[in-house]
Amino acid sequence: MINIRDEAAIKAFGLRVRQLRKDQGLSMEKLAELSGIDYRQISYVELGDTNPTISTASAIAKGLNLHIKDLFDF
Repeated sequence: MINIRDEAAIKAFGLRVRQLRKDQGLSMEKLAELSGIDYRQISYVELGDTNPTISTASAIAKGLNLHIKDLFDF
């Protein structure tokens, strides 16, 4: 089986989430609350330690009051 995990994309996504969160002046805890996701999951995403699902990305986008496509502008 071929490994299709794209570490660079996962890291870039996490950095983008962190940038957008900080641009809005939100803590990880506040974004987690707004997204309905555990704050540790936000941390894992931002650090690039996890490959988030589409559902997780959608929840984060809603928490940031953005379209999901905006999370992928990296």
